[in-house]
Amino acid sequence: MPKLLILGGGYAGLAVAQRLDAISRGRTGWEITLVDQRDFHLLQVRVHEVAANTIPVEKVSIPFNELLDGRKVKFVQAQIQEILPLEKKVLTSAGPLEYDRLVVALGSETRYPPIPGLREHTFPMKDLDDAIRFRKAVIESFKAVTDPSQPPLKAVDERLTFIIGGGGLTGSELAGEMVDFCSDLARRAGLPQNCFRIVLLEAAEHLLPTLDRQYGEYVRGELRSHGVLVATGAMIERVEDGVVYLKGGKIVRGKIICWAGGIQAASVLGRSGFAHLADGRISVDEYLRSKEYPEVYVLGDAASINDKRTGRPVPWTAQYAERQGHYLADNLWDEERSLRTRPYLPFSLGTAISIGRNEALTISGPLKLTGVPGRLAKNISYDNYEWNIRYKPRILKV
Repeated sequence: MPKLLILGGGYAGLAVAQRLDAISRGRTGWEITLVDQRDFHLLQVRVHEVAANTIPVEKVSIPFNELLDGRKVKFVQAQIQEILPLEKKVLTSAGPLEYDRLVVALGSETRYPPIPGLREHTFPMKDLDDAIRFRKAVIESFKAVTDPSQPPLKAVDERLTFIIGGGGLTGSELAGEMVDFCSDLARRAGLPQNCFRIVLLEAAEHLLPTLDRQYGEYVRGELRSHGVLVATGAMIERVEDGVVYLKGGKIVRGKIICWAGGIQAASVLGRSGFAHLADGRISVDEYLRSKEYPEVYVLGDAASINDKRTGRPVPWTAQYAERQGHYLADNLWDEERSLRTRPYLPFSLGTAISIGRNEALTISGPLKLTGVPGRLAKNISYDNYEWNIRYKPRILKV
């Protein structure tokens, strides 16, 4: 039986495994193995909500044994050490794994540009552990200022100033939900509601630089109305403990600094013999295959994919990754049945950006929802995804 090895159980990798097993009703000719360093599927798009104490940890982690129960998919928990495409082998912490076809869906990691002190003095916001550490640090900051042995609060106090570098989706959403989090902590500590500051820094000229400017400007206005200090065109030159130095001589001081300014493909790809771009991604053909090794498929954040209709890169977002996984599963099943496979065509159902716990901007085609309706639409998309991975594959398999 040929071996299909899937590296990464994120949005793309999980979608391949679940859908191929489901649409074939467990009769696929592939021996499917899914490998991930965690024993749970991480809802990456909700990590910032854990950081801002909007939702508990359990809401963003679903054990693989629940999602793969009853399926002909073997799960291996292991770290990927190196991919050897010439040998059709992957070296892992659990031992070597061989394959006939390989799906690389290893996601991404925090990108640190060459800014002195950035890595050493900031909290990343990529993984669940990052979110938990950040949340704990914020809570400890409020506890510390209520200690009678500490100096009284100043009108603008660095101890309760929280700086977020990067005004993309993660940074902007975190800034909005931090307002609610800090308000809760201030109330519980008996502190005034204006005791804290949240500063959002973005190097581009508008927030959400991957989206149309109008949406970035809308989010900027809403964040400011909630009290967030937003600075665009703010280039970080250096970071020290509690201090951010900006181009032009400006200085921002704050107890906690979070870096949400970019991602890059998993570093293991760069040492595995694949030609890759500066950000670590692997270029693929119209069937999402490596241009060097056609038996290797690359999905999600690991792939550099151009949309031929727009000439623009396909965004690094969960919805695109999930649909790439479904697309590949369908193609593999069609191939088994000697049917013609089809090239990948990206499409989007829209974008939703939270602006605090109870508000969001949701865009889908000509439809734009703001405020509470926008947040309800965003929450529905979360619930829909969870239903899709928990129950839909079972329905398909009946």
